[in-house]
Amino acid sequence: MNCPKCGTEIEEGSLYCTVCGEDIHIVPDFESEVEQSMQDTLDHIAEELQDSQKADTPEKSPKKNKGYTGWLIGISFLVIMVLAGVIVGALYHMEHSVDYQMARAAECVGKQDYEQAVNYYIRARELGNTDQELGFALADCYYAMDNVGGYENQLLAMIDGGLLDQKQLERAYSQLIQSYRARNDYQTIDNLLNNCDNEAIRSTYQNLQAKAPEFGFEEGYYQEILPLKLSSNTAGTIYYTMDGSEPDENSQVYTAPIFLDNGEHTIKAVFVNQYGLVSDVVTKRYQIEIQIPIAPDVTTASGEYSSPTMIKINCEEEDMIYYTMDGTTPTDKSTRYTGPIPMPLGDSMYSFAIIEEGGIVGEVAQRTYSLQLNTDITPEVATIAVYNEMLRTGRIINYEGYAGENGIYQYQLQYPLTVGEEDYYVFAELHVDELGGSIRTGSYYAVHAYNCTCYKLLVDEFGNYSMAEIL
Repeated sequence: MNCPKCGTEIEEGSLYCTVCGEDIHIVPDFESEVEQSMQDTLDHIAEELQDSQKADTPEKSPKKNKGYTGWLIGISFLVIMVLAGVIVGALYHMEHSVDYQMARAAECVGKQDYEQAVNYYIRARELGNTDQELGFALADCYYAMDNVGGYENQLLAMIDGGLLDQKQLERAYSQLIQSYRARNDYQTIDNLLNNCDNEAIRSTYQNLQAKAPEFGFEEGYYQEILPLKLSSNTAGTIYYTMDGSEPDENSQVYTAPIFLDNGEHTIKAVFVNQYGLVSDVVTKRYQIEIQIPIAPDVTTASGEYSSPTMIKINCEEEDMIYYTMDGTTPTDKSTRYTGPIPMPLGDSMYSFAIIEEGGIVGEVAQRTYSLQLNTDITPEVATIAVYNEMLRTGRIINYEGYAGENGIYQYQLQYPLTVGEEDYYVFAELHVDELGGSIRTGSYYAVHAYNCTCYKLLVDEFGNYSMAEIL
């Protein structure tokens, strides 16, 4: 006989298909107790017939003996018919009793006769038993028989049936996922959970899924630099591309935010979890149009200068203006403009830019200057004048700046400065430690650019400069 559902050949006497679990309805054999009862009754009737024949005497007339025998046969036939009815009723009851089928199934499980138990469980289900625990018991029988297909199909059927309560549903998923994991079938687990609409269960097993990466910003139009973050639900790796190609394990690995500036960007990302499962590819498109701040209004024009000059910018207090002196574009790590800058001696080049929050760099304003004072007092002469004054006052002991226990002091030219219509060379005092490192002491000195007189340079809280004699 072949299975009417999948066509697999069924062993003689089997009541279900071991491949797909389809039950094969066959009228069950008489139970041994019923067969024995029938046999005992028939034997009893036969004995009575034999005893009655022995009891007949020759003196009795043939007519009387014949009547008695007929009567006895009739009674016996009636008894047999009644007994047959009882047997048929008993068999019908057994065939259509859920309690009987469940009791016999439990008995077979106790004897480890799982195949016969499956037959009883299937029959009980046919008779209308809706208790979901019957399904678990049936699955347990398949498991005990090493019938993995039947075991998993039974659990899947229970899940798909939609009749399990929350605890039973969690139990069914737990057993099914455990079975898949035992044979490292993580792809089937991923498919199972993707089709599950129960958030509690999806959350419990999220580490077994390969959900598509999540993007920190929805795709669309922006007027700012986007620090785009990608995230995954569990351990694994995110791969992405920015050239429109499909991402795979040879693509760029996501480790930090992707900064999207001016232009159109297409980001494609895929997630591969720790079990090698690959998620769907997510594609997002962004159009960035940043309003670049205009260049700062540097009022000190480029050119040649012969007297100390301050470099000034016309700006608002809240403007974040940064500058460099090496020709590079300023960043928020460059020197910030906080007020007029003394122009340095010689040739110099400044680059100024407004930098807004988020690191947006505005247009750059560049200026070049050449400052040479019309005096015979050169910077070298002015430097010697400072050291001579420090030797005179005992601040240092020699021209190397040695100051005894106080270490070493050095004097570094900063810039020319006009104070009260007089021009000076400004020097900063530095303290040098044993390792050669230097730090400004906060003291400044000024040498007159035309008579070489050295002064202590003072500045008040309002930024006003004045000169003081060195005592």
